[in-house]
Amino acid sequence: MNRTFLAGLAAATLVANYASAADLPRKAPPPVMVAPVSTWTGCYIGGNVGWARVQTKVEFNNVSDFSRSADGFAAGGQIGCDYQFASNWVVGAQLMVDWTDVEASRASALFPGSTIHAKLRGFGTATGRLGYLVAPSFLFYGKFGWGAYRTNFSLQNASGVEIASANRRQNGFDVGVGGEWMIARNWSLFVEWDHIFASNNDFTFQTGAVTAPVITRAEIRRDLDKVLVGVNWRFGGAAAPVAARY
Repeated sequence: MNRTFLAGLAAATLVANYASAADLPRKAPPPVMVAPVSTWTGCYIGGNVGWARVQTKVEFNNVSDFSRSADGFAAGGQIGCDYQFASNWVVGAQLMVDWTDVEASRASALFPGSTIHAKLRGFGTATGRLGYLVAPSFLFYGKFGWGAYRTNFSLQNASGVEIASANRRQNGFDVGVGGEWMIARNWSLFVEWDHIFASNNDFTFQTGAVTAPVITRAEIRRDLDKVLVGVNWRFGGAAAPVAARY
């Protein structure tokens, strides 16, 4: 009988301990790290430096005279905004303004003894961007929009006297491609190439004697290529990954 009593007491003790353990609060699971919805959504402002090359063509009364390429240093800044969607796609808009020192001079074929000067002191573009994230921190993108710049053109005779001059704004479609790296939390580095297909521009000037003036029409075409490297400071985007509790 004693053995039966002891066995029953042991069984009752085990049941009581199990019930007590079941009533204890469970330990909360570790927090789960949730990545931000987007790392590229937001706006940015930055600067750039690089190289610009201009192909200049000039005609007088529809006869070709001047055709020459010249290149020079370029530097400026940009501002824009991006929006990341469908996980790997980024769309945005950008405004860029740069200063440059490109100019070209050569002897005129149609005006013997005279020299043609063409200068470019800056350019600006307003473009849209569409890119694909090859990796979370690397964006490959294309650009399309509008570019403009102001051209200074002059024709001087052998004595250095200016025969004709004009300042004209030339503009046209801008297209380009580039890559951008997210190098730090709020910083990105980019390199890109663009081409501005500027429209032709013209003006008229007078040569010859006062009693027998000759009206000449000059037509100028300038196509611009640029390769730029720049850095952007980004703001207004997604925060860094945070721990989400469930």
